[in-house]
Amino acid sequence: MRNLMIQATDWASCLPDASCELPNQERLLTLECARSDQFYYQRLALSRGAEVFWYLYAWNEDASWVLGVFDTAGQADFFLALHTDNPLKVPALELARSGPPVTVDGGKLTYADYAGVYRVGFKSYRVETDKLDPELRSMHYVEGYNSQFLGVASEKEACLAIYSHFDARLRGCKMC
Repeated sequence: MRNLMIQATDWASCLPDASCELPNQERLLTLECARSDQFYYQRLALSRGAEVFWYLYAWNEDASWVLGVFDTAGQADFFLALHTDNPLKVPALELARSGPPVTVDGGKLTYADYAGVYRVGFKSYRVETDKLDPELRSMHYVEGYNSQFLGVASEKEACLAIYSHFDARLRGCKMC
């Protein structure tokens, strides 16, 4: 495997000046920002109980995406290196709203969950919050008029499942 490098500025803290309120007894560990020629990036670390979640986001003037959610900062940085090398190598889920995915408004921190749609041509991945359990994600792969249910999993497991499915299909693509 070739040596990938992040082609963006170094991470810089962009924590809010004052403390902020988080939902569901979460605790903010860090919020960092970076940028490349084409995108702005945010790396958000939260703890829920004993578990740490590292969210990675990208945005530009046109749209916002969640690149993934991970166990460690190193895993998030690997996805960032893939994205800065070639954005088509990461199944980035487009969010419903544009602009920075992590914001503080009125003392309340809001961030996007791992959910959205990644679309290339007639193929797409759709990740949604599960209707029965909001901690889980429902995953689908759609090609033309055919839909394949990929399962239900936690955010981190859903991110891994989507990338694994995407990577397996990409390896067979002669045009990629």
